[in-house]
Amino acid sequence: MSPSLQALRLPFDVFQTQKRMDDYGADDMQCGDLSELQLKNFYRLEKVSGQYDPWRAERTDFPISNYGIIRHKMRRQDVAGRLFDEFRRDATPFSFMGHRSLFLAMVNHFQYGGGNAFSSNELNSAYRRLIMGERFKQNSSVSRIRNFISRTLITNKGTFPDDLKHDLTVEIANSFLPHFDRWQDKINGLGMSVHGIYATQIILKSLETNGYDYRAVLQYKGQDHFGLDERDILDPRFHSLNIFRIWFILQRWQNFAYRPFFTNMEAVVTLTGN
Repeated sequence: MSPSLQALRLPFDVFQTQKRMDDYGADDMQCGDLSELQLKNFYRLEKVSGQYDPWRAERTDFPISNYGIIRHKMRRQDVAGRLFDEFRRDATPFSFMGHRSLFLAMVNHFQYGGGNAFSSNELNSAYRRLIMGERFKQNSSVSRIRNFISRTLITNKGTFPDDLKHDLTVEIANSFLPHFDRWQDKINGLGMSVHGIYATQIILKSLETNGYDYRAVLQYKGQDHFGLDERDILDPRFHSLNIFRIWFILQRWQNFAYRPFFTNMEAVVTLTGN
């Protein structure tokens, strides 16, 4: 057994964000908490769809032959189903390249999943590629871990003392954690599906050394919320888009109250160096 393994007790939690996993109290995890009056007056959501009116439970048709408007009464749940259809359709510009199937799976889970947590192999693979793509970026979490391990092994002649755990945690706290906020995520579906990751946990599973060469295995765990909060809908960039207006109504109106859910992702990353 290498000296570093004798000195360093493994595995250990390298880092945990201040925002914790399974935060049911977060604003974007609320549902069915707003009235029609609040949604119209405070959030300015009098209209959310060109054809379907959730407030009156009506479908509006515009005949080609005249200028009249024909309104049809609908069941409220049927209106919700039509709004979900618009939700999927209007997401096309944000998800047409790469991970549209993942986003549609998450919308389906929003409609039928009853608030249960969501995970998928496709999302885990995308999460791992995101992390590995940042391993040489100067201020990324994975790059800082690489550099810290290398410096520590050099300073301590091939060992990693257990009492340096806290220093490694501080190193990561000053880094950039992985998020799906790259330019390509705006059109590949990951920006709509996840975007910023609410909580992140990093675990050092193993550290093997051979002189000054090392092999470290890290487990990243990320969790986001598939839901909207007040800040999201009041942001002018999103408020004007029907997709976000529909999303907010489906989640937050007391007569719909579709449950948001936790989106779980994880990736095992192997780092080597000297």
